[in-house]
Amino acid sequence: MKMNFDVNIGEIKPGMILGEDVINNGSLLLSKGMVIKPSYIPNLVARGVSKVAVIAEKKYSDIFLNPVQKFYAQTYECVAKLIDNLKNDYNITASDAFPVVENILETVFTNKDSILLLTGFRGKGDYYYAHSLDVCIYSLITAKAMKLNYEETVTLGMGALLHDVGKTKVPDSILLKKGDLTPSEFDEVKRHCIYGYDIIRSIPGIRPNAAKIALQHHERCDGSGYPCHLKGEKIDTLSKIVAIADIYDALTSDRVYREKVLPHEAAEYLLGISNSAIDSKIAKVFLENIAVYPKGCQVLLNTNQVAVVTDSNKNMPLRPILKIISDKDGMPLQHPFEFDLQSHSNVFIVQMFN
Repeated sequence: MKMNFDVNIGEIKPGMILGEDVINNGSLLLSKGMVIKPSYIPNLVARGVSKVAVIAEKKYSDIFLNPVQKFYAQTYECVAKLIDNLKNDYNITASDAFPVVENILETVFTNKDSILLLTGFRGKGDYYYAHSLDVCIYSLITAKAMKLNYEETVTLGMGALLHDVGKTKVPDSILLKKGDLTPSEFDEVKRHCIYGYDIIRSIPGIRPNAAKIALQHHERCDGSGYPCHLKGEKIDTLSKIVAIADIYDALTSDRVYREKVLPHEAAEYLLGISNSAIDSKIAKVFLENIAVYPKGCQVLLNTNQVAVVTDSNKNMPLRPILKIISDKDGMPLQHPFEFDLQSHSNVFIVQMFN
């Protein structure tokens, strides 16, 4: 299972395979699929190329120095294999899924730095696999903040990881359609909740509440969701968590029918529906803990300055603390300075770089 990752030029090694064309100032320097040779690297540096996309396959320890990228790539492959086995009707049990969930859970609960990085990290793989992994990560981070017990947390992780498994029964011609769905096509998409419920219930050893997550993750507190139009307390708490993680990750990911939005735009959307469609208390915990803009990520401001996120504002997660590293003409500053967005309402982020 192949996945592309942006790798800093200082971490590039000969033998890596390019996952995307390398274009600089409108000129093609190297083509997708080329094997990087030793002579290429200094030339890329001289041209001012800071990152390139490489294909990750098996030898992650040889490709990634960044432990978060390594963890994500390895886990992504496990998730893809698990879902493909379900799609191909192979017989699996809870013991096939549990190690994946346990690995994510251990990372979330023991490594604070990785949590912050994982919530902003994006590989360039198949949306379906990456979405399943991301929703599981987001859900377990929320579970940690809510202090759920171990049994609830494991059930949540299982359900979150497999929440969209019912889409394996929906034709790709519908799932990957770029235009508007017909009413009958949309009805078929909505059935993925029921398909997922039936698939998970058939897996030996998985708790029934994990299947309920697949069934209810599109239900909404005001009754506007599907498939059963449940309201409020009729929706299981674990399903409410996954519903929020599902919305956020879907909005911040590129889809075949629309481009992703910025993290703070997705967060603002969640805030806007938190008193109607989703649970407001869970939404508050979610937004306070997922690191909308994680430490270390670079952002572009409406002032045309480039900045690095140095810390989050817990009370205002959409307005992080920055270090300004370039002037308004894009020139690097000799003396970068701290800038708290919370104190400057007229300045805002317009782009985020992985």
